[in-house]
Amino acid sequence: MPTNDADAIAEVAALCVAARAKLPASGFHRLRVLLDMLLIDLDRETPPPGESGGESRPGVRASSETSSDRA
Repeated sequence: MPTNDADAIAEVAALCVAARAKLPASGFHRLRVLLDMLLIDLDRETPPPGESGGESRPGVRASSETSSDRA
């Protein structure tokens, strides 16, 4: 079981690549496109080198801005 986001993303990406490689050359176009879309999204979520990629929640971005700064 992965212990951080980067490991989890890498594991899911590897599973997507393996599943896509096992698809027959003909047919399964929608599944192939879905796997490609997942890989693109996973690539975007991969933290840059040097960042821990710790316990973040999907769709939530850390911000130094407080609610009073936005008003």
